[in-house]
Amino acid sequence: MNGQRHREPLGVSDLREARKLEKERIAEFGNRRPDPARRRQKFGSQSITGAITAYVHERRAQVSPRMQQYWIENGRRLVAVLGDVKLKTLTIDHLTMYQAQRTDEGRAPKTINGELSVLRQLLRHARLWYRFEEDYRALKNTKPPVGQALTDEEQQRLFLAAQSRVDWIFAYVAAALSFYCGLRACEIKGLQWRHVDFLRARIQVRRSKTPAGWRDPSLNDACVTALRELWSRANQLGFTENDHFVFPWQGRAHQIDPTQPITSWRGSWRSLRASAGLPHVRFHDGRHTALTRLCEAGQPDWVIQAQMGHVSPSMMKTYSHIRRKALDEAAKALEPTFSMQLPKFTERPRKKGRFIAHDAACDASRITIGSQSDDLDREFREIVEFGSSGWIRTSNPPVNSRMALGNVPGRPLPALSLRVIRRA
Repeated sequence: MNGQRHREPLGVSDLREARKLEKERIAEFGNRRPDPARRRQKFGSQSITGAITAYVHERRAQVSPRMQQYWIENGRRLVAVLGDVKLKTLTIDHLTMYQAQRTDEGRAPKTINGELSVLRQLLRHARLWYRFEEDYRALKNTKPPVGQALTDEEQQRLFLAAQSRVDWIFAYVAAALSFYCGLRACEIKGLQWRHVDFLRARIQVRRSKTPAGWRDPSLNDACVTALRELWSRANQLGFTENDHFVFPWQGRAHQIDPTQPITSWRGSWRSLRASAGLPHVRFHDGRHTALTRLCEAGQPDWVIQAQMGHVSPSMMKTYSHIRRKALDEAAKALEPTFSMQLPKFTERPRKKGRFIAHDAACDASRITIGSQSDDLDREFREIVEFGSSGWIRTSNPPVNSRMALGNVPGRPLPALSLRVIRRA
């Protein structure tokens, strides 16, 4: 096949089954990609433990350190479960078994899919993924999305609380860049003063999740004012050199190193949102809010991507939320253009002169009984005890019967049997 000779044992003793498997293997050889470097033999003969180490070492010059760490962290559980299995001996049963085992351990579908994505990359690198392409199914994520877009009132409460304490200055400026410029947390931490242009109200994002996030977004007045306040405080300490970080590293006893970026503002953010009465708000919700506001303003997709970085169409749906204000406006748009009044019910005759009549005000609680109420009560008891007499023909007999007998003065409501309800 493709200039290569293959000799593989099928592991069966039945000649007819062997011929069937032979045809299937030949079809697989025809569908798989050519392997001029013979990775299938070299890389596929390794165990998962060795394959992860070799793959990270081979791709280290092509990906970021963060991606390398992602492969290592997600591969730890793969090594614990399937560490001794060789790539070329893996089957679809190993993958389904891994999904079931991790699900029983209480792991989320997103976590399991992320771990198996590392294994999928190893198999693709070994030119072996063609064996699993048709049968593998990723787990569906059953959890609702946690991202949200804050209302104008919630944003006001958050930033009023952030301005109440001077030691929350970093959390305040970072939140302003997130909510009103759409920056990620990693992008904010990587900002240096040489990236900030106060004259043209722009910043340069040169550290992002991927190189696709590098961009030069514009700043509005809220972001410029917040950054100027932070610059004035840094200028008093002499931390405004071009290579100094906008958010410098802070240690204990007020130790500040402007040559290193801040590691986290988690403590200040938790205290800030608790003070604002918004304990459920995440910092990344600022990016969700920014993208939602741009979508509500009718900005085209290319403008949103230039301002907030590369956002795929699927992620646009994830980040863009329909806020209650937009839903209220949609409800108003559905309001009828003519005036609507409640319908007036008239008397509807029944058999044997009995009828149930609603009054003109359409009050469902005021129901009167027509003539021969004693016969009605007697026949209803016959329904409960012996079955239907055949004269009740309503869309909801149990409800109508309760309403009818419940309004007769001095007469208690009889208990409805299951037989009557089933007849309904």
